[in-house]
Amino acid sequence: MMDGTPLVPTPTRTEGEMSRREKRKLSKAEREARRLRLDAQELDALVKDTAAAFRSSHEIVEDSATECDRRRADLEADLKYRRLPYEIWRGRPGAEVLVTTMADLIAENERHLVAIEQLCRRFDDLSKNHTWHETLSTDLVPDELIRRRLFSDSPA
Repeated sequence: MMDGTPLVPTPTRTEGEMSRREKRKLSKAEREARRLRLDAQELDALVKDTAAAFRSSHEIVEDSATECDRRRADLEADLKYRRLPYEIWRGRPGAEVLVTTMADLIAENERHLVAIEQLCRRFDDLSKNHTWHETLSTDLVPDELIRRRLFSDSPA
């Protein structure tokens, strides 16, 4: 340059582009092996997390309480969606079998809802009562028990 600064050549590609260009693509077998390895790592993490949760009485109570709340919400939605068509079809000539079957389904969902609500209250009481909590050892609940019973295709 005219001010005495030396000219420095600048590459037309960035460093990232050059390194990408130099990498070879994985073969189909390599991609499959990589996918299997990542799947195995994810399964190992899931097994460890599940085993840790199953060892803790606190975690079991919280998980069960959440399940009860979800099931209650599902049943309430089911009942809402069952009652309207029941009302629409009730009294229509020729729809008696449909209406009585729908009434039986509604009654069963209501019965189930009562039972779930009772369980929700019990789990809520357990979660508020912090006087008892136990965490079992890995000797009593090994990771392999969880893997075998929940994450394998073979029957337990």
